[in-house]
Amino acid sequence: MTDKNILAAIGLALHEFRGNNVHDREPGIITIKPKQTLWNAKFLTFTKKPQ
Repeated sequence: MTDKNILAAIGLALHEFRGNNVHDREPGIITIKPKQTLWNAKFLTFTKKPQ
């Protein structure tokens, strides 16, 4: 008998292949919303000017 994990993996692969794992119904559209963070803040990365 085949391992149950193999059967589960095949079942999940078929489920996703049929398009049942789609979060949005807009194929090929990527939405990027810019968000300002301190991760790339220039005033934090520059060294202070010597006096």
